[in-house]
Amino acid sequence: MPFPGGTHNSRWPVVFAGLLALVAVVRIVSTYSLTSQAFDEPCHVAAAIELLDRHTYTLDPVHPPLARIAIGLPLYLAGERYPKLPPLDHEITYNDVGNAVLYDSGHYVRNLKLARSGLLPFFLLGTAIVFLWARREYGDLAGAMAAALFTTLPNVLAFSSVAYTDMVAASTQVTLFLAFVGWLDKATKRSALWLGLAAGLALASKATTLIFFPAAAAAIVLGKWACTRTVVGENAAPRQIVRQIAIAMALAGVTVWATYGFALEHVREGMNLSAESMPSFQHFPAPLARAGRWLIANDPLVPAPALMKGVADAWVLNKSRPAAYLMGHIKPGGWWYFFLVGVAVKSPLPFLILAGLGVVSLKTFDAQRRWRAMAPALAALAVLLVTMPVGYNAGVRHVMVVFPLLAIVAGCGSSYLWNMQGGRRLAARVGLIVLLFWQGVSTVRAGGDFLAFFNELAGTDPSKVMVAGCDLDCGQDLFRLSRELQARHISHATIALWTSADPSRMQLPDFDVPQAYRPVAGWFAISLRALRLGNSFHMSYPPGAFEWLKAYQPVGRVGKTILLYYIPEDGRAEAQAPNPISVVDNDVSH
Repeated sequence: MPFPGGTHNSRWPVVFAGLLALVAVVRIVSTYSLTSQAFDEPCHVAAAIELLDRHTYTLDPVHPPLARIAIGLPLYLAGERYPKLPPLDHEITYNDVGNAVLYDSGHYVRNLKLARSGLLPFFLLGTAIVFLWARREYGDLAGAMAAALFTTLPNVLAFSSVAYTDMVAASTQVTLFLAFVGWLDKATKRSALWLGLAAGLALASKATTLIFFPAAAAAIVLGKWACTRTVVGENAAPRQIVRQIAIAMALAGVTVWATYGFALEHVREGMNLSAESMPSFQHFPAPLARAGRWLIANDPLVPAPALMKGVADAWVLNKSRPAAYLMGHIKPGGWWYFFLVGVAVKSPLPFLILAGLGVVSLKTFDAQRRWRAMAPALAALAVLLVTMPVGYNAGVRHVMVVFPLLAIVAGCGSSYLWNMQGGRRLAARVGLIVLLFWQGVSTVRAGGDFLAFFNELAGTDPSKVMVAGCDLDCGQDLFRLSRELQARHISHATIALWTSADPSRMQLPDFDVPQAYRPVAGWFAISLRALRLGNSFHMSYPPGAFEWLKAYQPVGRVGKTILLYYIPEDGRAEAQAPNPISVVDNDVSH
């Protein structure tokens, strides 16, 4: 049954959602030549081309291959292959390989666009699932509003427009959650097959599925039990349930293995290890450590050993508790509330208000339907709860699946307002219109700079709230910096940027890399991540390395993430910069 007051029979919501998706795709594609290389894009490109061309997966197995295949396939079809690199003064990294793929053919911008275009089908998948799930549970209006909100979320548009794994993971994970709800509702062989396929695609997208899905599944099962006192289906026998779970797990395993090209290798070869370089396994529980040592020592033939190495690397990364940044503070391992704050400041406020109203509206559903209506909200809550103890706080993008889930709930909230009865009906409808207008203003305000979007809660300087993990500074303003320095006819500068691009190929003037605590004279461009965290050009400066800049005012802001200074030779802070021109904060092509 639809949401009270809703229908499921109209065609207009389908057409409306399709138009919204089309507009969003145009907005996404329009940023390709405006947004310069995001920091991890060479990594994903390198891993993709290695898998597609060499059929190995050693450069960066941390992430499963599905997103990498999507990123690399357009490049591979365009003729790009694993590069032959000249001798280097260091061990070859994925950045070396990825940048060579992007640059060496002489089609850098084209290749960057091709890599990014591979994410468009997954953005469309996410939009479709948000629309269909909201429409099924809450009615036509809710489906249309959920699609409208999802396709205007700056964070969603941001990671649909750069060659990262996060949108692929979000779309496949929300598909998995919907498939699980469908199987719980009607435990049939068909629903079990859909569940297995969805689970395989989600697992092949990102390792976070291993923690997100169990948490979300447990929350949804508890919600179903609380509402109906049943767990799976209505009359499903235990033997039937076990058989269907086995079928789903087998299909999921085959699907994941297929993304690794059905690789069957010895452990040491597949994980790029040797018996002499035995890992310490110090971060692993004792049973897993013993199993790992046995596998490396005995070197058996196993399917997709790169998957095991990727999961192990992700585990170690989390246990190593790298430094995180939040609200002006740096802390190893981050904070339990990091992702809560991130979602709160990286989402348009009307979206959050409508999601909150959607949760309130769940009381209007009868007990038999309430658990299904609650499922998206329960899944979002479970993801946020299970990430609280995570020691790797490197960007809200790592919980990207929360955004489509909240968009579904916000669609419910929109329908709730529109269908409110009695004396509050007019006020509720006016309120919905105001919130939707506010959402439109927020997404327009983001322009094409989706990565740097923050809502009003972040204040005038969001770099004091969040700056790392592509929450603000992902290296996206290097094209703009090149244009700005050329416009000012600057022949030499000092530059400290958070970027993985090859600066020698970005039409920059001659430049120096600054030394910690040492003031310089002349033109100085510094990105906000370098300023706040000390990260620049694959280097890490000690805290306070650029504190001396506080004595000066920037003469311009390039995009949203780069400050441009002119430091006079005599060191006087009040000196004026020559040839002042307007700040480059508009979209430019490169």
